[in-house]
Amino acid sequence: MMDFKKIVKTLAPFMCAAVMAVPLSGCVSDSEFESLKQRVAALEDMYGSDDVSSSSSSRGDSRATAKPENDKDKDSKSDKNDSAANEEFDPETVGDDIKIEEYDYIDNNGAKYAFFTFENSSEFDVDADVTIECSGADGKVLDTEDKTLTGLTSDSRSYVGFELEPETETIVRTVRYSENRGGATLDEVGARASRAQGGANVTVANSGSEPAENLKYLTLFFSGDKLIGFDSDDVAPLGPGENVTIPSVFYGEFDRVDIYLAIDD
Repeated sequence: MMDFKKIVKTLAPFMCAAVMAVPLSGCVSDSEFESLKQRVAALEDMYGSDDVSSSSSSRGDSRATAKPENDKDKDSKSDKNDSAANEEFDPETVGDDIKIEEYDYIDNNGAKYAFFTFENSSEFDVDADVTIECSGADGKVLDTEDKTLTGLTSDSRSYVGFELEPETETIVRTVRYSENRGGATLDEVGARASRAQGGANVTVANSGSEPAENLKYLTLFFSGDKLIGFDSDDVAPLGPGENVTIPSVFYGEFDRVDIYLAIDD
């Protein structure tokens, strides 16, 4: 027995071809054409049209062309997500939120110093690699020196200091920031300075639950906006909840004193 569904598919194109051929050849009479239409309609009524199957096949092909997600694709997506998370720390953007002040000082013996203070108003805890290039009056490079500022937590401040070549006239500073991830930080230590006879008293406190080690302090003494003296020294290790008061000596008249802590590199 014939497959009538196939007949429908075969006859339907034939019917269309015949319709198009009518004006050209005139070989099909009106009665024959009408009879053919009735036969096709009768077959469709009995067995249905193949249009639904074709549509179904088309949808199936559409699904088949979609590339299945394999393990490699999943890994690629995971890598992209990790990369996007890493990109949240942008050194340039973070650098815009860190205020740097430079203070130069020449002591009575002609020794030259440069201090750079950092105030972090970003949301990140950062480390900073600080490079200075010192040149003389003739523009010749005298010295290049690097120091690392470690654990500058959000909303804290710290410093790096350099002793310069006596002939230094200009300094070019370069700072490269990176995110501090799990390293030592200044998060749970603090310091304050109060005026005292012969300088200031510096109190350093550890409010954390772990010992605080490798700390150093810097006091800057000012008259107006001019730096007129400084003092710097190491801080003895502090246990959890401990504090220590250190005399910071400066024999001179000053208007204010600023205090900074750093982790010794």
